Amino acid sequence: MNNFKIIMSAFVMCIALPACTQNTKSMMNNASVELVEETTVNQIALKNLDSKAIDAIARDYQNNANGALDLSITYNPNSKSFTAMNAIHALGHIKEDFQSKGVKNITTHTIPVEQGVATLMYSYDILRAQAPSDCTPMPATNINNTTRFIGDYKFGCGVETALSKQIANPADLHGNATLDQRDARRESMVIEEYSKGVPRERLDGIERDSL
Repeated sequence: MNNFKIIMSAFVMCIALPACTQNTKSMMNNASVELVEETTVNQIALKNLDSKAIDAIARDYQNNANGALDLSITYNPNSKSFTAMNAIHALGHIKEDFQSKGVKNITTHTIPVEQGVATLMYSYDILRAQAPSDCTPMPATNINNTTRFIGDYKFGCGVETALSKQIANPADLHGNATLDQRDARRESMVIEEYSKGVPRERLDGIERDSL
């Protein structure tokens, strides 16, 4: 009789306690860093567009862009000093300046703006690395997220968030699936030698043609 009471008590407790269920949602994150494509849009008054500004824009584009550099110049259609034709000529010179910096994929537009000031607007798509989309910030890491939200947090999301911010070129996450076995083997050799500071030498045998 005592054994029966013990068994029944254990059965009731198992039903009452959520910990006994097999459907408890996991609190571990199993996803990796994600790539997100977004468009960056900026503008600068034409009078402030000097060689240093073009250098900075070109450098930022080459480091982060994922597509064409779109250049648009606004002009006042009622202006007598900076007409539509002036805007076209200015845009042509600016395009040449960017091409001299190594930017080849460029689209251009002129935009009439009533009472507007001559301005260069430039935009391009970029790839950004971020933590998995279903990750929430670690509780207590900011004033709007306290420890009472610990139930919504997935362990490991903080690691993925930190990793995503350390990726210099997010496009690298696409990988390179075009290498055949021989190319992949050669690339691994190059990396090993580079890390050791060893000068690269010609490879013998079948690897020789891939140099």
